[in-house]
Amino acid sequence: MNNKTIPSSGSHKVTNEVIFNLIVERITDSSRILDFGAGAGYMCAKVGDYLSAKGVAPAQRLNACEITPEKFLYEEVECQEISTNSVIPFDDSTFDLIYSIEVLEHTPRPYDFLAEAFRKLRGGGHLIFSVPNILHMKSRLGFLFTGFGDMFGPPSTLDKNAGRICGHIMPLNYSHFHYGLKRAGFEDIKFFVDRRKRSSLFLALLFYPFLRIGTGRYSRSLMEYDMEVWEENREVVSEMNSLDMLSSRSCILVARKP
Repeated sequence: MNNKTIPSSGSHKVTNEVIFNLIVERITDSSRILDFGAGAGYMCAKVGDYLSAKGVAPAQRLNACEITPEKFLYEEVECQEISTNSVIPFDDSTFDLIYSIEVLEHTPRPYDFLAEAFRKLRGGGHLIFSVPNILHMKSRLGFLFTGFGDMFGPPSTLDKNAGRICGHIMPLNYSHFHYGLKRAGFEDIKFFVDRRKRSSLFLALLFYPFLRIGTGRYSRSLMEYDMEVWEENREVVSEMNSLDMLSSRSCILVARKP
């Protein structure tokens, strides 16, 4: 990658690498791609350089949108302005791949975004996004003792703070995003790990027997209360206390439009 085209990234290096690999694995010779909430354009530059190496002009296949497009620095692609209403300013069935990195925790209407992404994708297209994982063990214990999960401290109403950690206003966990994706119509929903937090992994292993007991008791209670809801969520309930979920810094999800 040409160093002149590398804008800075607000996301962790490992998170970016995992998502970049998930993106390029799903790019075909005809893919149209959207970076939603592109920031300064770090991932756009990486994807754009990948396309260039394949002999494809980035502007032909790659689009970007950002709430502050004036901060977008990757010159090979035009960046369109968006607002906080989760509207994607393109026609329905335009894209084969939409990705959004560390954006949805800043938005007041993430479920609307998932439904909007479903409409903008073509059949067989994929949505990839990441948010802070509030289910890792350090975050869970932080919530127990302080009332605030990791990366979700007291929020700020000041516009100047919208992009900071105090601008994280939507502390949804894996089960909520799984619900939103299914509700929108997505299938093949998969969770991916980025960087394992050592402190969370240690705590997860320490508490793991108790978590397994708790999961079993909760599962039996849910089955007695509503078997239909249990059948709908059995895989989600199992994933919630998996070692991957208990230790991953981010919650990275990939889903496919049928």
